[in-house]
Amino acid sequence: MSSSATSIPHHGRERMAYVFRRAVFWFGFYIRPPVHWFISLFSKVGNPPVFRRDVFDWVVRLENDWVAIRDEAMKVLERPEEIPALRVVSPDHSRIATDDKWKVFFLWGYGYEVKDNTARCPVTNELVKSVPGLISAFFSIHTPGTHLPRHYGPTNGMLTCHLGLKIPEDANKCRIAIDDQDYNWEPGKFLIFDDTYYHEVWNDTDEDRVVLLMHVERPLRQPGKAIADGFLWLATRSPFIQATLKSLDEWSAREDATK
Repeated sequence: MSSSATSIPHHGRERMAYVFRRAVFWFGFYIRPPVHWFISLFSKVGNPPVFRRDVFDWVVRLENDWVAIRDEAMKVLERPEEIPALRVVSPDHSRIATDDKWKVFFLWGYGYEVKDNTARCPVTNELVKSVPGLISAFFSIHTPGTHLPRHYGPTNGMLTCHLGLKIPEDANKCRIAIDDQDYNWEPGKFLIFDDTYYHEVWNDTDEDRVVLLMHVERPLRQPGKAIADGFLWLATRSPFIQATLKSLDEWSAREDATK
């Protein structure tokens, strides 16, 4: 740690973190809407809340191998103690992940490979690495009773892609509302959406809901792509994302130590 960091009293660092977070909040509140509007002007795929599955060429390839992906996810689920809650590795999600019911097994996060995890899922890893513009990839597990309140994502420079792996039978009790329209997951099929639209999620069943969740770059023309890339570059280097990457490292190190 640098001497400048150690010279700041603990309460001083907390104050600086608070000020930074407030600045980010106000930046997002005032600046993000016009930035999103500008980026949307250059979308190559339009700006609907939910996209057709053929919006990306690679969708068919991953859907064809979904059983292999599911089998690796189910193998991971055999050791639930090694799957952290999202709010543990990403405290800034605690507003929507208010308990430990949303669990995540990261393979890639903002270009960072979690090598201990990818080694356990070689087929899935090779498939997601082949996806152009991949930003993040992880198994997203909603245990029984999971509810994510209405919220929206940070940037429309990327799209969110859910590949259904283990889906409860009662679709009415396991669903996602995107822009006030209900959608259900299907095993072996992608649900692709723009998470800057408001969305809300429920799993009111007694089963786990498991998807492969990926964030990928939105196809954009210039200069919208340059703006989106710059926004993502800043976000990746923010304390929020850096804290998540650090937490993933710490979690992996802790699991290694217990083996």
